[in-house]
Amino acid sequence: MKVLITGSAGAIGQNLVKGMGERHELRGLDRVPTPGLDDALVGEITDFDLVFEATKGMEAVIHLVNVGAEWEQALQSMVGTYNVFESAAQNGARRIAYASRAGLLPKSFYPRDIQRTMDMLPRPDSYYSVTKVFGENLGYMYSSRKDMEVVCVRIGNFNRDRDQPEHPHQLSHGDCVRVFEQAIIHPGVKYEVVFGVSDSDWLLYDLEAGRKSIAYDPQDRSEVPEDKRE
Repeated sequence: MKVLITGSAGAIGQNLVKGMGERHELRGLDRVPTPGLDDALVGEITDFDLVFEATKGMEAVIHLVNVGAEWEQALQSMVGTYNVFESAAQNGARRIAYASRAGLLPKSFYPRDIQRTMDMLPRPDSYYSVTKVFGENLGYMYSSRKDMEVVCVRIGNFNRDRDQPEHPHQLSHGDCVRVFEQAIIHPGVKYEVVFGVSDSDWLLYDLEAGRKSIAYDPQDRSEVPEDKRE
């Protein structure tokens, strides 16, 4: 599959380049050069013409870019997300995997003794989270109005220096590849939202939604003692 990865030079982007490169024809887009990819564009996600060029010939897009946490940066992130969806639609890219965040269900509103499920309303507590709510809803709009398929992956904590999860909010390197690859290849999808976290004996997140909708079955697992679950 021909796949564009925005944010391809970042931690998650590089993990996907390494993990998916042998099975897919990848193109990168980032504000800096992308290690490990010959086919990579350099520039800002807010540049519609650049994003339009990047999505040409692509069958799927993995959209990872978020500009930053402050308000002006949040505005740029939302413009960039629009650029990705609109360019993909115009160029005939059928599937988009959008990197959202598990933090849309924050502990400031939902206590940690409650399992997070897909029927819970997002409660964004930062400009960064607001951009993710915007992206999820924009994805729904494009999936309903265009011949497009969208999977929003609510990522937990990913760390390039920590392969295995130590907490149910964390995403391992291997499971990161698994969830995003399933998000672009699984058939029969129109619009889905799944949690991008690894498995755990602490069932903080409902992983059955991902198993049912895109067959994402995390293989890495954290073990958290009862007295550490806070």
